[in-house]
Amino acid sequence: MFCPQCGREDEELYQGLCRLCYIKETPLINCPDDVEVIICSHCNSTFQAGRWTDSDLDPEELMIKILNESIKPAKAAEYVDLSFKIINQRGSKWDVMIHTQGRLLGEEVDQECRVTVKMKRSVCPDCSKYASGYYEAVIQLRADKRQLESGEKEKADSILKKLLQKLVEKNRMAYLVDRVEIREGVDYYIGSYKAARSVVNGLKDSLGGILGESPRLMGRDKSAGKDLYRIWISLRLPSFKKGDFLAYSDSLGQVVNLDGRGILLEDLESFKLQAISWKDYPQLVKVSDSDMIKKTTVTSITPHKIQVLHPDTYEPLDLDLKPFMDDFKIGDEVEVVEIDHQIHILKSDNKRTRI
Repeated sequence: MFCPQCGREDEELYQGLCRLCYIKETPLINCPDDVEVIICSHCNSTFQAGRWTDSDLDPEELMIKILNESIKPAKAAEYVDLSFKIINQRGSKWDVMIHTQGRLLGEEVDQECRVTVKMKRSVCPDCSKYASGYYEAVIQLRADKRQLESGEKEKADSILKKLLQKLVEKNRMAYLVDRVEIREGVDYYIGSYKAARSVVNGLKDSLGGILGESPRLMGRDKSAGKDLYRIWISLRLPSFKKGDFLAYSDSLGQVVNLDGRGILLEDLESFKLQAISWKDYPQLVKVSDSDMIKKTTVTSITPHKIQVLHPDTYEPLDLDLKPFMDDFKIGDEVEVVEIDHQIHILKSDNKRTRI
């Protein structure tokens, strides 16, 4: 056995060469002549291994990262250390000297190679969709049997903005394409269906209401062989608001609170709180608005009766004195509401009675 490179005999051969010739002829790394780095001009993500990946690195850091990933050490290398030096930059092309240190077959080796890195600017699919106004879902904010109030719109806008700011950290498609205000309510065009679902759930948690969803076929992706849909998600706020009066299961109550979990009513007769699920919403009937609450005066108090004036006719009305009226005094101004020709007295602590 002899080395065909130097002629040494009785040497162990490595891929047909003696140890010294193998070390001399074998590079520590496979050094490519050119490396192309594709960067999104808008979000700085990079295209590698057939897909786009988020990146917050500057161009030089990104170049070094991709070079490290592109370079493969020799199979016989025991270790390899790399250092990079930019020796020239011409527009989007960078000439980089790579210095390698390592060990081959127990021998310390230093080598250098030169690589041209081409920094290519492009636009990733997500940014392309954003620029073109692409959207996957529309959130339709409506109110049942009434118009949305300006305060409800402002609150919905604020909630949507905060949620999208949080969601976009992990989903670049979590953006608002457009906000369109129409007679029926407000439409929000959202880039991502997944983000739209998160947003509408957040809106429901705060505002309450009934959710609905309707997909619409928009075309077909021939390359993927599947239909393309856009989703319309409706959030319909109830016909009533906090403070309004409702009839439910042969009883009357005032809306104390409403959110995504349901409606909280305080009974006008027993003053007990009752939680009602949104699935029972069709059974609720609004009987009076909070705007119908009026003020009147206490004119007389006896051990068992209290008298107030009707807020419109000034007719004296005698009521049974209830325990929660202990603090009432003649001349006090109290709030009342009339429902089905019956007067309900309201106190500042929301306790009520009826005649």
